[in-house]
Amino acid sequence: MLNLIIIYIAAGALVGVVAGLLGLGGGILIVPFLVWQLPHVGVPAPLLMHVAVATSLGLVVCSALVSGWNHHRYGNVQWSIVRKMLIGLVIGAWLGTIIAKHIPSQALQVIFGIFVWVVSWRMAFPKEQIESRVLPTGLQLNAVSTLIGVLCILLGVSGGSLLVPYLNRCNLPLRQAIATSSVCTFPVALTGVIMLMLFIPNNALMPKDSMGYVYFPALLGLLLPCIALVPVGVHLAMRLEVKVIRRIFSALLFLIGSDMIYNAGTALLTTWQG
Repeated sequence: MLNLIIIYIAAGALVGVVAGLLGLGGGILIVPFLVWQLPHVGVPAPLLMHVAVATSLGLVVCSALVSGWNHHRYGNVQWSIVRKMLIGLVIGAWLGTIIAKHIPSQALQVIFGIFVWVVSWRMAFPKEQIESRVLPTGLQLNAVSTLIGVLCILLGVSGGSLLVPYLNRCNLPLRQAIATSSVCTFPVALTGVIMLMLFIPNNALMPKDSMGYVYFPALLGLLLPCIALVPVGVHLAMRLEVKVIRRIFSALLFLIGSDMIYNAGTALLTTWQG
């Protein structure tokens, strides 16, 4: 038990530092970590990715609340954008939880691995800004918001991995894009974790101290060190050469995505051959 607590604290601390340093949400690291760790506490393979995603979203709810409040205090949140995107994001989160229940765990791992590849590429080779691009309105913005909400739930990631690049490409200054994304992430993650916790039938295969797909020992073990170490990452971002760190982290993400795709693909191939 002591070893497990130490592992959770170390993983949560790492995620907190990375979140502060690079502005990424915890899910992109927490989900692979949980996929590796949860089998050791009795989570069966068919439920593995679902539990990792739901537990990751629980962490995102708390970190987004803290992050969003602090950004609001500095006046960087664009509340007009939050209001325009809110309905689409919540509908997307609701649809994402419905879709996730019907996708096999290995297939979700492949989708997540591909997503991590894309994030890795965009971190290593960021696109240049197009000054004429602006945030869309009306039906187009609702469609984009809904899609982002769906993907956040399916992948168990915070909106930062999707919303920050999108808002920044629409020429919202990066600091405001990060702040606005933090606020938008909260209702998405909260909708997802409530549905994955309260509206999932009890499963006898789940370990104790679980509700729905959320495994509370992992959530609580990761939460406090994650939140506590975010300021350290922010401090490092002010002192280190961020471009070099982004390249190194990009390579790490590529390896994580490749490992998840390989393992899930091997499991799917074995199942089909059997």
